[in-house]
Amino acid sequence: MVGIIVTFLVSALGLCLLFVFFLRQDGTVGKHPNDNQAHVPIAGLSAVFFPPFDIIVGNDDYRSLRSRPELKSVSEMFRRDRRRIVLTWLDELRKDVHILWEFRRFLVGNGLLVTFREEAGIVFAGLLALLYLKVVRAAVFFFGPFALHGTLGNARLLVEWLSTWGLAPLARVPAARMAEIEQRWTQQLLAMGMRTG
Repeated sequence: MVGIIVTFLVSALGLCLLFVFFLRQDGTVGKHPNDNQAHVPIAGLSAVFFPPFDIIVGNDDYRSLRSRPELKSVSEMFRRDRRRIVLTWLDELRKDVHILWEFRRFLVGNGLLVTFREEAGIVFAGLLALLYLKVVRAAVFFFGPFALHGTLGNARLLVEWLSTWGLAPLARVPAARMAEIEQRWTQQLLAMGMRTG
């Protein structure tokens, strides 16, 4: 019984997050004081930096196909394929959140000083990102890839924001140690069986 209640509460929270991000059509996720610094890509991330976003989730091609009755079967096949692609892309975003978490753990393990507030904020933001991605994934599965264009864009922005915020402590690393940290992170990625770029 407790499991059902917890599942219901988590689902309700996820739906609330989905609608909050869905209603915010301006594409902003929020600002953090360190957002003005240059964004340094993390080796191992895959889905956040896919160019251009509209190729993955744009619906212009689908509308063109659907408008022609003789291409109805093609449009349905296109919709199924696009749904599979978007679900795969969302899974890559989820993996990126996990890699960002591993990177934070790696930085702290290599002596980078962080405050409890920073770590608590990253943990909370990471859990919210994972929950949001789960809810969006379920919505895409049920409603299709074209119904939630703004929500999918916000999912990408959320992971990009988490990446930028998670990298903020790197600004405190001396330049002399930066190359060493990059080399160790590449070695750790290879040990985890992931690509390095």
